[in-house]
Amino acid sequence: MKVKKVTVGIRSTEEVLAEAAATMKAVAAGRTMKPKRRRLFFTSPDALRRFLTPKRIDLIHLIRQHRPSSIHELATLANRDFKRVYEDVKALAETGLLELSHDEGRKITPHVAEELRLEVVL
Repeated sequence: MKVKKVTVGIRSTEEVLAEAAATMKAVAAGRTMKPKRRRLFFTSPDALRRFLTPKRIDLIHLIRQHRPSSIHELATLANRDFKRVYEDVKALAETGLLELSHDEGRKITPHVAEELRLEVVL
C-alpha cells in the first residue's frame, strides 16, 4: 500500500454541519465539488483520545511489523481477546486508518499503509 494521509481534527458538530450544508448548497446550484481527502473529526480532544487508544495504535504497529494474515492471528500477536481486536480493527477500517481484504472463506486480512500521516487540525 502507498502512503495514506488522513486528516484528523477537532471540530464542533455545528462546524461539521455548516460545511455539509455549504457543500449540499453548492451541489444543488450545479457546481462541481472536488472530493476531499480522508478526514476524521472529533468533537473534543477527549473524544479523539477515546478513539485512538494505545491498544489501537499497537494494533496498527503489529499489522505493519508482522503482516498477520487474519484478525485471529493479529489477536494472538496482541495477546488480546479476538472479539475486542475485531471491534478495534473494524473501527479503524471504518475511518480509513486500516484496509481489510476478504480472503478464503470468512478470513479477513487487515492491511495498513507503509506510512500513515495524521495531520491534526485544531
